[in-house]
Amino acid sequence: MEDVKGKLAFAGGPWIDAARGILEDLVATHGEVGRKFSCCERFTDAPADVSPSGLAAWYFRIDGRSVDVGAGEIDDADMNVRAGYAATLPVARQVYTPEFLAQRAADRAAGKAPPANPGIAKAPSYLVELHNRLAVITA
Repeated sequence: MEDVKGKLAFAGGPWIDAARGILEDLVATHGEVGRKFSCCERFTDAPADVSPSGLAAWYFRIDGRSVDVGAGEIDDADMNVRAGYAATLPVARQVYTPEFLAQRAADRAAGKAPPANPGIAKAPSYLVELHNRLAVITA
């Protein structure tokens, strides 16, 4: 699941392991006692080397300064992402600079982009750093 450039296949086992390590670091540094957030992402039509069934899914649960990360789905996530694998890849590889985030917000306000996932309102701000760290290692 690792390509020749050392990047990891999006949503594959080694990628989820990398997400776990990044989240453990971020939550230990930025987590707030009493603050909880969970996310579950499910991608259809994943390549066979990522998921032989074609369904790739992973989740995380943050509780204060601890986090649980795993492959598969959970039913009670604060935020759920359901999308096609290939359609999601460009987003997964996009580093969210302040300029990119500002433009996306402006596009959404002008009706030029789909609305944000409603669950994102509860997400800790440091999850942008999770996304960015994963973006640069995503094949």
